[in-house]
Amino acid sequence: MSTFHPILWVLLGALLVAQATWIFRDARRRGEGYAWLWGLFGLVNVPSSLIVYILVTRRGNVRCTQRLKSIPREARICPYCGSTRKEEN
Repeated sequence: MSTFHPILWVLLGALLVAQATWIFRDARRRGEGYAWLWGLFGLVNVPSSLIVYILVTRRGNVRCTQRLKSIPREARICPYCGSTRKEEN
């Protein structure tokens, strides 16, 4: 019966913490609700938490050009700063 070497456990733990930190900071920067919950979700496993986060948060949203917050694609005016969103062709 084989066991994991302790260094592998340390590397796995470091990878999980790095992933959770990146997800939390990205969610907070994008204005996503419950950024702390996204960060905790990042501690679950690698890399499926990251893949789920990217798929869920990038669908149907665009970024405000002034505040760089995530807003719904159908919104013509940013709810954070009131700036008008440019139309895309």
